[in-house]
Amino acid sequence: MKPSQRRIAELDALRGLAALAVVLYHFTTRYDQLFGHGTPLPASFAWGEYGVDFFLMLSGFVILRSLDRTRRAGEFVASRFVRLYPAYWAAAALTFCVVCVFGLSGQQVAPWEAALNATMLQQTLGARHIDGAYWSLQVELFFYAGMLALYRAGAFRNSRRLQATLALWLVLEAVSTWMLREGGDIDRTIVARIVGKLQVLLSLRYAHLFAIGIVLYHRSGRRAQPADRLLLAGCWILQGIVDSWPAALLIAALTFVLHGAVIGRLGALAARPLVLLGSISYPLYLIHQNVGYVAIRELELRRLSPTAAIASSLAVVLALAWGLSFAVERPAQNWIKRRRQSRRAPKPPFVPPERVISIRGRAAYVRLTGHYLSD
Repeated sequence: MKPSQRRIAELDALRGLAALAVVLYHFTTRYDQLFGHGTPLPASFAWGEYGVDFFLMLSGFVILRSLDRTRRAGEFVASRFVRLYPAYWAAAALTFCVVCVFGLSGQQVAPWEAALNATMLQQTLGARHIDGAYWSLQVELFFYAGMLALYRAGAFRNSRRLQATLALWLVLEAVSTWMLREGGDIDRTIVARIVGKLQVLLSLRYAHLFAIGIVLYHRSGRRAQPADRLLLAGCWILQGIVDSWPAALLIAALTFVLHGAVIGRLGALAARPLVLLGSISYPLYLIHQNVGYVAIRELELRRLSPTAAIASSLAVVLALAWGLSFAVERPAQNWIKRRRQSRRAPKPPFVPPERVISIRGRAAYVRLTGHYLSD
């Protein structure tokens, strides 16, 4: 079995660590930018925002594997829906209620906006996010849709097609980035609107991050090809162009970490606490930001130090994430698994009604006489 086709505990652990990095970034650096801590923090965690970039890299790896393991498009859509929406609806509703009750400057949304948040496409529909962390969910949705279309069209059928598809995708990202920055004499308003919509629909803004995961999935269990290395190098260069060169170095390092996990070189990550953290990483991402901001503010108002307030708020959102995972996320996933198993289970052979009567009659004859009828 390919390493990419088995359950990789190290990936769960990395997902949990990425979620924790995002939480620490929001609780330290981002909270300080938005509201300000009561006293200066002894340390910040500015690089934690790149935990989201790592999530997108993981998505590239995991989604292609999911497509390889599903037989029908409807099965893939159903599994993604159950994976994303039930926990999201529960977390969004809880976050909306907490912010309504306690208030949070700049983070409150109108009821109609909250209703549009149920689609997970609120940004496209012109509504604000219930929680600022939800911006990445729409990115994931469009990526899933694009991957499904490409997969069904045969774009990933063999190495050459996959590499050509990714190369074209990265070129489109580079061109769209250049057009938004260097539009020249063209009407920038029209260009920005058209290119901006294309970037959303085709996942161009983050194509290089998704592509890293796809390349690592494709090369797992086999010898790397020169084209794979060129694609990865192109992804790192694009990270430097759209973000910064230090960020490009970080993404390159995370690429090697992800590859090490896939090929089984990071066994220490399979420790039970890290795997458990990974199992609640999605609800933790969904529930942590605004609920955590409210908790930090309320605790600091009660004279707790910022460090103590952050630690206590971290415990709160971890507990909430665990509750969402076991009360909502896992039951939904177990339901879809049972549905899959029932559909794949072999159906019993059809027996005509007259044959059933014959079988029952023979059984009665045997019970009465002790003799068997020959066929």
